Amino acid sequence: MTQKLSKKWTYAIGLVIVFASDFMLRDVLLPEHASDIHIAMAVLVEWTILLVLLAFWIPKIEGNKLASIGFGKFKWRYLWVGLLTYFILLIVWIGNSFALEAIGLKGLRSLQPMIREYSFLTRLILFFTGTFLEEIFYRGYAIERLTSLTGKKWLAGLISWAAFTFVHLKFFGLGPTLDVGVLSAGLVILYLRERSIWPCIVVHGINGAYGFIIGPLLML
Repeated sequence: MTQKLSKKWTYAIGLVIVFASDFMLRDVLLPEHASDIHIAMAVLVEWTILLVLLAFWIPKIEGNKLASIGFGKFKWRYLWVGLLTYFILLIVWIGNSFALEAIGLKGLRSLQPMIREYSFLTRLILFFTGTFLEEIFYRGYAIERLTSLTGKKWLAGLISWAAFTFVHLKFFGLGPTLDVGVLSAGLVILYLRERSIWPCIVVHGINGAYGFIIGPLLML
């Protein structure tokens, strides 16, 4: 009983560290019009926390393997599952864009002029952070640990969806954040179905490649 309670406490503390640190860095400490150096400093702290989580907290404090957060062996089918999921999300985004326009809001594409102002290195850093760090934080770690604590996968998915969606609010604004909510929902469903972060990384990677790399280059 003591051992189980201890492990649950490590899960709870780990979740607080992940959620609170990301919220503080993005929504409290990061200026509204963040410069390249501001973003670089915030991302450096995020990646430091991630490395501590993977190399120390999970194996040494929790006593778990990385597979316990969906970081298992990559399978080639994850590539095709990810591509199919992204195609479905594109269809949903089309409908969502009409809904946003109907209430006077713009979606993620409206961020392209702002994103283009950042250096290519910053955009590349944001791409890798979204593709890998966010998937480990918000899908693998959050969903698995919340499931262990609550015993309910749907509740874990809902909390993960809300945390990931609204941590973007300050930097993105309301309209684009609602678009992020669509992406978040798709990634949560995908993770709960596969229990692996790899197909989620594929989806997030495709989306980030367009948003941070390809999209700004097309505007040149």
